[in-house]
Amino acid sequence: MAQKKVKSEEIMEDTEKLGKSPTDTLVEHVKKEGFELKNFIGDSLALIIIGYLLILLFYSLLFPPLWSFILWILTGFILYKSLEAYGNDKTWFSQILDDLGNYGFTGQSKDLENKTEGEVELEIKKEKEEDLNLVNYTEKFDEWQVAKNTVSGPFISAGEQISAFSFNSEGLYKLRLWVLVLAIPLIWSLIFAGGGVLSIIFTVWYLLLNFSANDAEILGSIGALLLSYFLIIRIYSHCTNKRNIPFSSDIMSDYDPYVVSHLFQYPKDKSTLSITSKALLLDFLGGWFIIIFLMLLPSGYIISDIINSKSIDVSNFFSLTIALILFAVAVPIIEELLFRGLILDTLSESYGSWTSIIISSVIFALLHIYPLSILNAFWAGMIYGYLRIRTNSLWPSIILHGLWNGHLEILEFFYFGA
Repeated sequence: MAQKKVKSEEIMEDTEKLGKSPTDTLVEHVKKEGFELKNFIGDSLALIIIGYLLILLFYSLLFPPLWSFILWILTGFILYKSLEAYGNDKTWFSQILDDLGNYGFTGQSKDLENKTEGEVELEIKKEKEEDLNLVNYTEKFDEWQVAKNTVSGPFISAGEQISAFSFNSEGLYKLRLWVLVLAIPLIWSLIFAGGGVLSIIFTVWYLLLNFSANDAEILGSIGALLLSYFLIIRIYSHCTNKRNIPFSSDIMSDYDPYVVSHLFQYPKDKSTLSITSKALLLDFLGGWFIIIFLMLLPSGYIISDIINSKSIDVSNFFSLTIALILFAVAVPIIEELLFRGLILDTLSESYGSWTSIIISSVIFALLHIYPLSILNAFWAGMIYGYLRIRTNSLWPSIILHGLWNGHLEILEFFYFGA
């Protein structure tokens, strides 16, 4: 208590000397004491996640699983935007939001603490200049408009404007980005995923080769996924080589061999094993929490309903083997390449790390049409996306994805099979 009293007196002295508000003085004093905001956020992050999951639990008691998930996502978005709006005029709150957005991905805050007084003063001066520019924005805009009208002709025909329009212009970059991240997964699911057009064609081929209907479906899905690998690599190469994502015929033919070595590189950070182990534990704990929670709902789901949501009948060892190849090898590689490779990396060009992870996870979850899989897919997508950015490699998320799918298939075969 005595120590706290001394610190309070120090804060008040700083306030009187500098003529600053108590809040600003407190922030400076805390920084002076060496307190790291990121550590505080890290200690509270577990409670935030638990609280957010409790909101999902509350919604699920009132609504069906799919509506509960949609309301849960909307609630999180509304809460974040409300807090963001609340903190617009509060520098300390904006700093918390910035640190939350970059939590776990960068050591930027430490670099700021190590800056010299001269560098800090230079940054403050730049901020003041930016503020002045914002204050004079209307005046500057009026000057620009007058100059523009003086130089340009009094009349520009609509035909000239239409002919000059280009969907690949710089101003429409974000529109192309969203078309890409929404259209590519949808097209992929309709053509290459299980039940897609191409997988059905392959399934018919295997039926003609006298495979059983179940085995033909599994082998057909494997063939379709393998083919989609080459197309995703080419689309990723196109987006990497041309950062503004132009929509052209090159999107299916542009191939960069560096892309494969970049995406599937082995993590070099020594902490990768520790991070992946913790993510594995979190993945299984969260995944089974959702499964058990669904079993407790009044809807009357049983565990075999949840595990059999993939509608694959594993009845013999050959079927189990090819099912493991499909769900524990082919599906993790292709889905991680698509969602944690192409989608997440493309979004990261314009949005923060956590924003990109959440968006890619929502898209990943919604493509798992079966309602019992959506919650698990979103939870897994958040973990796999975090791993992808932390390790800069797809292998950790592929391994976790494969272990989750594989253990469900083994459980189905030995305990819940027909």
